[in-house]
Amino acid sequence: MDYQLNKGGALFYGIMLGDGCLSHHQSKDGQDYFFISITCSYRDDQEFMKEILLPLTIKLREKNVNIKQRPEKGTVELNFTDKRLFQKIKGLNFPVGKKGPELAIPKVFYEQRLLKEIVQGFFATDGSLVITKNPNKVYPRIEAHVIHRKLIEQIHQYLTDLGMQGHVYKCKRNNQRWKKEQDQYRFQFNSKKNLLLFRELIGFVNPKHQRKFLEYMAAPGIEPGTPSS
Repeated sequence: MDYQLNKGGALFYGIMLGDGCLSHHQSKDGQDYFFISITCSYRDDQEFMKEILLPLTIKLREKNVNIKQRPEKGTVELNFTDKRLFQKIKGLNFPVGKKGPELAIPKVFYEQRLLKEIVQGFFATDGSLVITKNPNKVYPRIEAHVIHRKLIEQIHQYLTDLGMQGHVYKCKRNNQRWKKEQDQYRFQFNSKKNLLLFRELIGFVNPKHQRKFLEYMAAPGIEPGTPSS
């Protein structure tokens, strides 16, 4: 089996779906450069980058790679050239340049039963665990919003098939500045029941999500195993 079509390869592809980019550049002397870039939050994703993404990337490309700190931009990045890995990812229908609204999970990951790892990678970079605190209740919410309608619908359907209950929405535009931007879509799964199912059946790859989950479970008035509305 192709080394990219395993759990680690699917996890990396899911991460690319979230915060990754392929770009091809040619120098003035005709030299081709095949860049793979993943950009995460400088404040929130340091642990994820160092302990999860960096070892995974080194394993896949079979070469070392360095993390680039960009505090002035608020980002931490992996940005390297690797023609072999670039061509493997591109060959799995990943676009070069801007990802655009048609981005989707390729059929091969369904065939190889690697949807769990795809969702893990996507959620680690583009997903959110939102905790809303009201005077008497604390509400958890699993969500993500992107311009890729097909991708959002695929992930929503997969989570629904696992027993979670949620919805897909087209985001409302309340500001004039949205006029020149593309449509955005989101999936949203409310309630503690959905949160516990997600953690059990998918799991949190990014440590920041695991920490927030533990903080929620320790919040006053939250009883383990009891669904909240």
